[in-house]
Amino acid sequence: MAKLTIDKIEPGMILAEDLTTSEGRMLLPKGAMITETHIRTCRVWGITEASIHGDEEDVPNKPTSLEELDPKVLDACKIMAAQRFVLNPSDHPAVKEMAKLYVLRQSDGLDAECAGLMLTAGPNDDTFEIFSPPPTTEHNIKPEDIVRQEIELASLPDIFAQIGEAIKNPRSSAAYVAEVISKDVALSAKLLKMVNTPFYGFPSKIDTLSRAVTIVGTTQLTNLALGVSVISAFENVPQEFFTLKEFWMHSITCGILARLLAGKVGVAGDEKFFVAGLLHDVGRLIMLKNHPKASTDALRPAKTGRRALVDVENAVWGCNHAEIGGLVLKAWRLPAFLEDLVHHHHTPMESSMVQEASIIHVADFMTHALGIGSSGTSLVPELNANAWQTLNISQNDLPTIARQAERQANDVLSAFFPDA
Repeated sequence: MAKLTIDKIEPGMILAEDLTTSEGRMLLPKGAMITETHIRTCRVWGITEASIHGDEEDVPNKPTSLEELDPKVLDACKIMAAQRFVLNPSDHPAVKEMAKLYVLRQSDGLDAECAGLMLTAGPNDDTFEIFSPPPTTEHNIKPEDIVRQEIELASLPDIFAQIGEAIKNPRSSAAYVAEVISKDVALSAKLLKMVNTPFYGFPSKIDTLSRAVTIVGTTQLTNLALGVSVISAFENVPQEFFTLKEFWMHSITCGILARLLAGKVGVAGDEKFFVAGLLHDVGRLIMLKNHPKASTDALRPAKTGRRALVDVENAVWGCNHAEIGGLVLKAWRLPAFLEDLVHHHHTPMESSMVQEASIIHVADFMTHALGIGSSGTSLVPELNANAWQTLNISQNDLPTIARQAERQANDVLSAFFPDA
């Protein structure tokens, strides 16, 4: 726990003690997540400091400018950033801001020697393709065939179909949705654990599904239940290029960032953005599970070379993970907006919902830029300039959004992987 002045308190922080006025009036209870509105309220009431949850080292006393870094650490991290952002124009304001955040994040706890070791641990190698084995014979893959195979082999829990039906039925009550979800004890436990994390910021514990559905919302919780139930279908995919924990950390962070961006832009339905971000790369897991050789032929050169993974997939397979993911969600009868946002997270301007797809696209870009988790590539995918412009936000908003997402990601991950 640490006392912070109001000027250092940021949205997303969690109160370690009740927040009261000088007269003893309760403003916020212990455990509440602070928002911009709360900070403004504190200023109105003349509150100058608050107790923030976490050890001293957990509260951001980290460098906020490049000038604060050791010159050798700064040089090494700048080189790593240049390699990681090679697909993006260095003069784009969002790219410049995210590259700065990447450098600051990578420099945390590093000395010059460690930074040098990190720099040599995984450099991009343009010569890889000269020595790599010939492409797989599984080129010109038809996404429809992949989807058909996945549907035949998939072992999605029975509850999945029931939740899907509940979300489509406009007459579904909170009690009915809670009854459907409660049939799966493990799913119920994960959902309850998640809604009690700072991600939602409810001041008191939610201990029943019916209350969770009432407070979070019927559509919101059923969307969330669908996302959580999909995760259980991918427990045995090859982990040569990333672990499942790394993959879902990337996906969870993308979902959180999408939720935050949607709020910033003023687009309703933040839960659907979280689920879309959570599932945006599900097509890659499907390929790894059913076609490990074809997946390796795309992942290996993309991991070490200077080409976007989605471009390598198109070259090797004749399609990409976003197309496959969108078609699988359609075959699973998930809501159409999820199918569209997953399908177009690399091509947002081709979506029927350009602004919504742009949110997922920018969230994915930010997740890669921060280096949180992994989905198989060491490069930050190219930011679509039109998608960025569509959101009409400032690059100055990115640090706050990124800090909020980082604070929430570990809490949400623990709900998905309680033993991790």
